[in-house]
Amino acid sequence: MKNATWILGLPFLAVSLAACSGGAAGLGASSSASSSAGSSSSSTAANGTSMTTPLGQVAAARLLMQGTFGATPDTVNSTAAQSYSQWFAGQARATPSLTLASINSNENTDWSPAWFYNVVQGNDQLRQRMAFALSQIFVISGNGEPLGENQHNQALAYYYDTLVNDALGNFRQLLQDVTLSPGMGEFLSMMRSDKPNPATGVHADENYAREVMQLFTIGLYLLNPDGSTQNDSSGNPLPTYQLTDVVNLANAFTGWSSAPVPGSGHTGDLAWQYDTNETTPMVAYEDHHDTDAKTIIGGVSLPAGQPTAADLKTALDTLFNHPNVGPFIGKQLIQRLVTSNPSPAYVQRVTQIFNNDGTGTRGNLLAVAEAILTDPEAIAAGTSKSYGKLREPLLRVTALWRAFNAYAYNSGKQENDPELLLYANQLFNEYPLYSPSVFNFYRPDYQLTGPLTAAGMVAPEFQITNEATLVYTGNFLQQYAYQYVDSTGTAYAGPDYNAVSALQPTSVVLHTAEWEPLAANPTNLIAQLNLVLMANQMSAPMQGALLGYANSLPAGTPAATVVAQTAELVVSSPQFAVQR
Repeated sequence: MKNATWILGLPFLAVSLAACSGGAAGLGASSSASSSAGSSSSSTAANGTSMTTPLGQVAAARLLMQGTFGATPDTVNSTAAQSYSQWFAGQARATPSLTLASINSNENTDWSPAWFYNVVQGNDQLRQRMAFALSQIFVISGNGEPLGENQHNQALAYYYDTLVNDALGNFRQLLQDVTLSPGMGEFLSMMRSDKPNPATGVHADENYAREVMQLFTIGLYLLNPDGSTQNDSSGNPLPTYQLTDVVNLANAFTGWSSAPVPGSGHTGDLAWQYDTNETTPMVAYEDHHDTDAKTIIGGVSLPAGQPTAADLKTALDTLFNHPNVGPFIGKQLIQRLVTSNPSPAYVQRVTQIFNNDGTGTRGNLLAVAEAILTDPEAIAAGTSKSYGKLREPLLRVTALWRAFNAYAYNSGKQENDPELLLYANQLFNEYPLYSPSVFNFYRPDYQLTGPLTAAGMVAPEFQITNEATLVYTGNFLQQYAYQYVDSTGTAYAGPDYNAVSALQPTSVVLHTAEWEPLAANPTNLIAQLNLVLMANQMSAPMQGALLGYANSLPAGTPAATVVAQTAELVVSSPQFAVQR
C-alpha cells in the first residue's frame, strides 16, 4: 500500500508545487470583481450572491471546506438543502463548544484534546473555524515562557474559549476580552505593568501596546480600504504609529493585574503582586495606573486623572475605529479561510462590511464571515487555477477526521493521544496555541522564493512547509487513515487487516460504516470522497488513478478497507493539500 501512495503522490506533488510556483495552481489572486458586499438580511446580497436559494451539494461542500474544519456526508446533504442565510443563522445559534471544563481544575491536564474534540465533533463549526483563524492573529502561546511547561493550561483554555465565544460577535468586544485575558496579560506582560516612576526607574511595559497595534488591529502602515498601502510622494508606505504612540499607549494600559485568587486572602497590593487567576479577566488597580495626561495614536487625548478603565476604553475605542482595522483584519481572515492572495476588490468588499454590516454596526464578525464566504471570488474561485491556499497540516487532519466521524477508540472522545501530540507539536510545525512567537506559525506576508515572489504573491502556509513536514504529514495521515472501525465494530490498524494490537484506548479511529456501501462501486466511492473532502475539485487524472487502485485490490478485500485505503490516497495527495 505504501508504494501506491508514493506512485500517486510524487508526480502530483511535483506538478502541483511547480504550478504553485508559477502562480497557476492555487495561490494567486482572482481577477474577478463585483460591487460591494452586503448583509444577508435580503434575498440577494449587494455582492450579487443569492442568500435564499438552496445551495446544492457542490456549493455546500465548498462552503464547508472554507468555513469549517471539514465536511461530512451528513453536513453536505443538510447544508445543500439550506440557503446561505439559513446556514449562517444556524451557525450563529449553535451553542459554543468550550474547552476549560475539560481540565476539571487540574492545571496539569492538557487542554488541547478538548480542542480536537470540539473542532471535529462540535456543531458550532463556523465559530470554531473563525476562532482558530483569530487565534493566529491574536496570538498567545504555550510554547516556552511565560505560558509553557504545561503549567498554564487553564490560561490557554480560558483564552481559546474567549475567542470561541467572541468569534461571531463584535470585534470591539473581542478586543476588550483579549486585552483583559490573563493569558494575554502574562504572554505580552501587560499584567502588573506599573505606572512610570522616574525616581525608581520604573516604566510601563510596552509589549502589549506595541503588538495590539502592529498585529491585532492596525498594522505597521496606513492602508486603503482594499488593503493596499498609502504611500508618501517617494512611494514609501506611511507608518500607522510612532514610538511616542507606543509609550503613551503603554502608559494608558498600566494598572491591570490578576483578579484575586479565591481563597488566597489577598487584596490590594498583595493581590497585584502575588496572585495569578488565569480564568478570570484582569482587574484594575488604581494605585498602579498612570493618571497623567496622554496623547495616543490619531492625536486622541486622554485627560489627566482618568481612572484605569476609562483610559483603557478610550484607547481600545480609538484602535477599533481606526480605518485600518477593516482591511488589516479582513484580509487576514480571507487568507485563513479562502485564499492567500485575495484581490483588492475582495478585500474592499469585506472592509465595507466590517465598517458597516448594513445596520450601521461596525465590527460585526458574523457579517464579516458571511461577506468572506459568500463573496463571488470565494464561491467561484474553484474555476480558476490561480486561486486558493495551502491547507495547513491541522486542517488536513481535521478534514479526514470529520469526514469519517473520528474519535478515541474506547471513549468517544478525542483523548490525549501521545502520537497525535508528538506529531503536531514537533513535526507539523503547528499546534493550537503553540506558536513559536507572537508572529504566529507563519506570517501572512510570507513569500516563497521563486516565481510566486516574482509575481508579487504570498504563500503563508509554505513557511512551515519543507521536506520534513511534507513527509511527516503524509505519514501521519496514512497512519490515521489506517486506524478505523467498520460497521460490525471490528477495529483495524495499519494496511495489514485487524492489527488491533497497534491501537491504544486513546487512539483516534475513523468510522467507515456510512461509507462502506459505496465500496462495491469504486466510481461512486471516489465521487463521494471528491465531494466531501475536495468539494469536487479532484482532477480527472487523479480520479482515474484512484479508480485504478481501487479496482486493483484483491477480491474479498473488506469494504471498510477499500474505503480507508482509497481515502488515504486522497488526503495524502498534493491536490487535496491545496485548497482551491
